[in-house]
Amino acid sequence: MLKYFYEMVCVIIGVAILLINLFVVIEVFPFIAPLFNVIGGIIAVVPPSWIFYKRYKTNKQIEQQFIVFIRDLTESINSGMTLPMALKHCSKRNYLALSPHINHLAAQVDWGVPFKRALRIFAKKTKSISIGRAVTTIIETYKVGGRVSDTLNAVGRSLIEIGKIREERTASVHAQIVTSYLIYFVFIFILVILQTFLIPALAPPKIPGVAIGGLGGETVQTEIYTEGFINFIIVQGFFAGLVTGKMAEGSIMAGFKHSVLLIATGYTLFSFASQFQVKMF
Repeated sequence: MLKYFYEMVCVIIGVAILLINLFVVIEVFPFIAPLFNVIGGIIAVVPPSWIFYKRYKTNKQIEQQFIVFIRDLTESINSGMTLPMALKHCSKRNYLALSPHINHLAAQVDWGVPFKRALRIFAKKTKSISIGRAVTTIIETYKVGGRVSDTLNAVGRSLIEIGKIREERTASVHAQIVTSYLIYFVFIFILVILQTFLIPALAPPKIPGVAIGGLGGETVQTEIYTEGFINFIIVQGFFAGLVTGKMAEGSIMAGFKHSVLLIATGYTLFSFASQFQVKMF
């Protein structure tokens, strides 16, 4: 529970701002209500998404540095070092986010913890699927008495190939990402045109002293369309961002930054365009 404490605090503050805006600000200062909606939405969504994305980037960095670690460990073993000596030698190098895990692995082996058990703990602490698979391969080879250096070489080559495939996929879908953004902003543009020009033009004519439906018909009709369009923007932006992240980086978590950007930009543009429409008509 403590792991997600900051995310929960941000969500609570953001939701509180949205509720205050809904029940207080929108009645007193309706023109700045969209701004408060944007601020509340950003506070509720951006910090948690940034924290999740930072964790994702850290995991990605760990996987990239694991390839470098495997290469260095193989070179150390091939130079004549024993496995504990090679691990201790590698632990003195800088592997960024992976360094604490390597230091812990080297310390465990130095203290006499079996290599297989130390590797399992290492894989569990990194929380990486690809590292877990690589460690499983190394352990199985270690069990049957194969040369660890040969296994490390093979694992390193396979991880490098996987990394190249990911980079090629990212490059190949770059045009699709740009297209996805363009489609979304064309969608926003269409909604703005509808809200600003078409809906007011199709509204029933005003009759002095008469309110359609007893509630001020034109205003109520406009508000209904506005709420519907905002819902469209949020849903479209959220899922378009997730799809973009999945295509570009192979992870839905990576798509949250796209979702936040699309929703915040789209909602801001549409909200202020709606206020412009109110001033025009």
